[in-house]
Amino acid sequence: MTDQVLNILKFALLGLLYLFFARVLWAVWSEVRAPRQRSGIVPVPAPGAVPPPVDTAPPPAPSPRRSRSGPKPKKGRAGRAARIVFLEPKHRRGTAVALDGEITLGRDASCTLSIDDDGFVSQLHLRFYDVEGQPMVEDLGSTNGTFYNGNRLYGAKLLHPGDRIQVGSTILEAQ
Repeated sequence: MTDQVLNILKFALLGLLYLFFARVLWAVWSEVRAPRQRSGIVPVPAPGAVPPPVDTAPPPAPSPRRSRSGPKPKKGRAGRAARIVFLEPKHRRGTAVALDGEITLGRDASCTLSIDDDGFVSQLHLRFYDVEGQPMVEDLGSTNGTFYNGNRLYGAKLLHPGDRIQVGSTILEAQ
């Protein structure tokens, strides 16, 4: 082999080594900046309002026959989300909340869904509401933001089935 071929191979190996280290650093950085998975969510009815039904049944057992205590809010039809379901944290996974009327989420006890032990959640963080029969989600000027399908939410957006909302370490999915 000539010296030119050896130099090209040497630079190619060096480039691959740098790419490997960059990927390792990116993985470490992603783990370090992720919010902690701790949050206690306590649904509290708003003053003077009837709270939406909340399914507080534990997650179903992994057996083929599942029994559920209490009815869950129905899934949406024809592209309309009818409920939001908690995906994270683990102790709230599977809890469903019907999207009837206005639902507020935050650390304040007057919120419909109160998340009292997550420092990344504002006092009054976001709200879900209806516009002409279509559910909307709106960030209410929170400090750390609301994430809608992985992107920061500014203002209000239409909520479709499958959309994911992240507030601090809490992740919700529209169904």
